Amino acid sequence: MLTCALCLSSCGTLFTPSKQPITFMGMPETRIYDNGIKLGEIDESGTTTIKVKKELSSKTLIAKKEGYKNTPFILDATLNPVSIINLTNILAWAIDLGTGKCCKWDQDVVEIEMEKSGTAK
Repeated sequence: MLTCALCLSSCGTLFTPSKQPITFMGMPETRIYDNGIKLGEIDESGTTTIKVKKELSSKTLIAKKEGYKNTPFILDATLNPVSIINLTNILAWAIDLGTGKCCKWDQDVVEIEMEKSGTAK
């Protein structure tokens, strides 16, 4: 019975996805980038939801829109409470750490405010 409990309490890998949906709110046509790779674009409704891969540390994303300054913002990583299920199972902790599933993004909604890039005339 104890062996079965230890096997079933393996890790967050069993109970949580590797990506977390984050809703971005801002001006239409604002594009969201991660290390130069476009993740998505805010639509005419002023929102978009993008599934962002979970990681062990915070992540800096960049919002870009023509006529505006590129705007960096941070997604903060926090402990995923599901990982507590690991208890003392070292293998399960190792799997969660390796997949990044022991963490989750702190924010589910990110509001992006951008500043116009202006050239004085």
